[in-house]
Amino acid sequence: MFHTLDALRGIAAIGVVVFHMQPAFLPVAVPGGYLAVDLFFIMSGVVLSHAYESRFRAGMGVLEFMRVRLIRLYPLYLLGLLLGIVVTLASMLGRNSQNWDAASLAQAVLLAMVFLPNLSGRPSDQIFPLNIPFWSLFLELVANLLFVLTWPLLTSRRLVVVSLLAGLAACVGAFHHGNMDIGSSASGLAAGLARTLFGFSAGVLIARHLRPARRTVSNMKAMALVALFGVAIAGRPDGELRILWDVSCVLVVFPLLVWWGTHVDPGPRLRRIAAFLGVTSYAVYVLHSPVSAVLNSASVRLISLGGWLSAAPWIGLVVLALLLAGSWVADQVYDVPVRRHLSRIIPRMRPIRAESSST
Repeated sequence: MFHTLDALRGIAAIGVVVFHMQPAFLPVAVPGGYLAVDLFFIMSGVVLSHAYESRFRAGMGVLEFMRVRLIRLYPLYLLGLLLGIVVTLASMLGRNSQNWDAASLAQAVLLAMVFLPNLSGRPSDQIFPLNIPFWSLFLELVANLLFVLTWPLLTSRRLVVVSLLAGLAACVGAFHHGNMDIGSSASGLAAGLARTLFGFSAGVLIARHLRPARRTVSNMKAMALVALFGVAIAGRPDGELRILWDVSCVLVVFPLLVWWGTHVDPGPRLRRIAAFLGVTSYAVYVLHSPVSAVLNSASVRLISLGGWLSAAPWIGLVVLALLLAGSWVADQVYDVPVRRHLSRIIPRMRPIRAESSST
């Protein structure tokens, strides 16, 4: 267990929430909240490499690995999708600011149900318009598939090359876009894939060079890591400095934070908080977007009445507390039991081995 990484993952998910619900948290702001996704990619590479490379050596095949990954991701993904559909239907009955219609909704639902991006541009350029953060889950699954397919050839030296090339491509995308907030739209899909591959590859490299015996217990060091990440997403540079800030965080700061986090554990008391943040982080990430859509829509009306700014940041803190509590319930009552059931009813995919011929 990497408890410091659990804490970082939870704080990163909260950073995304604050970024997407900015009016509710004023004057608190995290203009770089979108960078949390890059931290997710790196930590995913660490955790999956640490957990599964030995299983690959023992014979786990491509289909079995992807079965495990889909069982892990899909139940909460489906819950987030259902919430997105409900919020979209409500918006269609209201102002319908995104110009949804029955055909575009049906298409978006069908594609999302099978975890495929919507590249039609209807009703927007978002590849998962019903729940925008799903783009990162889709690209992570692509990275997972590439990882298990190429694993026999994926030496550490080749991983370094992949990381360098993907990092360069992500930088080009960031300079073209103006920041690293790329990947959620069809036009930025290629740059988003580069962003994903860099983070995941860097995480695998970190996992391959872990030294568990060197892990130390220190509340101060663990909290310092969380604080450094907070500074990274709260930075407010503009223009070209924004690009340089984002690129530096993604390519240098975050890999170092994750590497450091694998060598530091918090003490027993903070470990409980870290565990809670880690458990709720995925649910917070996949469920917050429909909530933020409702909250941001309500903010327009409240601002017009002059009451929104006086309610912030307290309204944001209340929503965040409810989201964390609801995410914990969703994990314990829905996600864990459903994943256990799916693991039982979906057969294991054993690798196909050639039969030896007798003479």
